Amino acid sequence: MIKLSRQKLSLLAVAAAISAFSFTAQAHELRFLSNGYIIGVGSHVEPVVHGQTNGNDFYAAHETVIGDINSSVFLDVSAGDTIELITVPVKLSTEDYNAPITQIFPALTAYSQTTIDDAPGLTASFTFPTAGTYGYIVFGEIKKVGYPTLFFGEKFVCGAGSRDTVYGTSFECAQ
Repeated sequence: MIKLSRQKLSLLAVAAAISAFSFTAQAHELRFLSNGYIIGVGSHVEPVVHGQTNGNDFYAAHETVIGDINSSVFLDVSAGDTIELITVPVKLSTEDYNAPITQIFPALTAYSQTTIDDAPGLTASFTFPTAGTYGYIVFGEIKKVGYPTLFFGEKFVCGAGSRDTVYGTSFECAQ
């Protein structure tokens, strides 16, 4: 008999919902990293409206069987997993991953644990000052208890700037 935890079911539900839709207005962009780690980054509230309080969301999962998303379990800092982040919000000239950065904002470091789509995650407050194309440059250390630590640096860009080639996920640009 196969037993699935609530966290595994949540990740499967998120992945299934994301793969069922081909449009790019998803709340978080998924990124597959090395050592079986998967991260999701996006805005806390969508649609994103400039001038209104919002934030940066982050969650991570680990495939206990590398390459098998069905074996994924979310990282949960309250259960002893490690998630250390520094995120630099940026504004870009266009919705292109390689577009020039036109503005850099103060780094986000004060993350608090939250629930994102019924799974454990982290969020930090950020208000988009004007409409336009935003992104996050995320530096971090993640570790699922019992598995190797992963240090990473990844850039995420809203809308058409998404780099998710597996599920086509993204997060909205500010209106």
